Amino acid sequence: MSEIIEKMAKIPDLNVMQGCSESQISEAETELDLKFPQEYLDYVRKYGCMDFGATEWTGLNVGGVFNTVTATKQEQEVNPDFPKGFFVLENLGIDARLVIVNEKGEVYLLQHDKKTKLYDSISEYLESRIKENRS
Repeated sequence: MSEIIEKMAKIPDLNVMQGCSESQISEAETELDLKFPQEYLDYVRKYGCMDFGATEWTGLNVGGVFNTVTATKQEQEVNPDFPKGFFVLENLGIDARLVIVNEKGEVYLLQHDKKTKLYDSISEYLESRIKENRS
């Protein structure tokens, strides 16, 4: 089991969808013209999409704004500064702040044209969200 899946499995109030298929992953990567990092692939293969507490991550095998492709394409349409090779992991729902991830799995905060690196991996970001939700 991967590190990110081990961490997610320990979240007591975790809500998940059904994991997604390889064809859904391939279609999403083609639509976004990128390759998802391994941790993201592990997450969507197992859970599809998930939330807990105040954390709501985009994923695959779900529709609307929680779908990674939909969320990313919508942001690309309204924000000309959305960086190429990134996808939306979480919309923080305040002041146009998004958590985005690149193909290396590095996690950034994007607010309009300002991009700030937060973590080296999705697992590190998940750990911060778990700690924040415990507070």
